Order: sequence, then structure tokens, then C-alpha cells
Amino acid sequence: MKSLTYKVSWFPIISLMTAGVIILLLPFSDIKEMYKHLPAVIFLFVFSFLLIGYSIYLLQNRRNNRGFYWDAEGVVINLKGNKILWSEIESITFFKSSVTSTRSTVIYPCYSHHETIRERHKKMMPATSHSVEWFIIEKPKDYHENLIQTWKNRKTFI
Repeated sequence: MKSLTYKVSWFPIISLMTAGVIILLLPFSDIKEMYKHLPAVIFLFVFSFLLIGYSIYLLQNRRNNRGFYWDAEGVVINLKGNKILWSEIESITFFKSSVTSTRSTVIYPCYSHHETIRERHKKMMPATSHSVEWFIIEKPKDYHENLIQTWKNRKTFI
């Protein structure tokens, strides 16, 4: 049984799109002097297209109803659909950065499963934790609370 899919939030989509368009238009504010700063202008164009491209990627994921969820098998940790299986999870915690004040749900797999997860996700190096950043999903508090509750219920069966 699949749980509710927590879609990508509108905030990063709109923020990245707006920043990309502003950075794209920035060099045109002084078009006569633009040629003097050609390397900076090229960098701004490339950077703006990266921001706009990523916002379009997030928007497509939202429209296709791709997001973060869990099912009987495990927890989806990214928009590519990579999972951490319930039997591999050691703990799930809330993390708030004191420097950037970003919040996230962090899933820690048991150390004995790092290599298995690395191979399944086709990564070069194993990760000791997997973070779901709250700014990227809708209803992040609800996501965290429901995930913790589901994991506690599953932990009793494993």
C-alpha cells in the first residue's frame, strides 16, 4: 500500500524561476557596456539557464505527481525514486541547521547496508545518511510525523 505522495513545493519552483529570469535579464541593464564584461555575462547566462532548467525539472516532477512517499517496501528518498528499505533503516530524525536554519528529515541506514544501498542507487560512494530537505516538499511537518509513525509501527514487525 502506497502512502500519500508529498509533491514538490511551489516555493523552490517559483524562487528558482524568478532568480533565473532576473539573472538572465541582469546583463541587459547596461547593454552598451555588456561586451566589456563578456566572461561575466556568459557566466550569468549559463547560471540563469541552470536555475531555470532546475525549476522546470521540479515543475515537471510536480505535474507528474512524482515526489516523496513510502510503501510496503521502503521510503523514497529522492525524485529519482530511489528507496531505502524498511529493514535497512536504523533511525529517522529531524535536523535543523543552526547556520542556514534549513530543516530536514534524515534517514540513517544501518552501517551494514551502506554498500547494498550504494549499489542499488548506482552511486560511486556510500552515504551514511539520506536527507529529505523540507523546503522542497509540501507539508513537510506532516511528512515527517507520518513517516516517523509509520517507521515505528514497521519497526515492531521487523
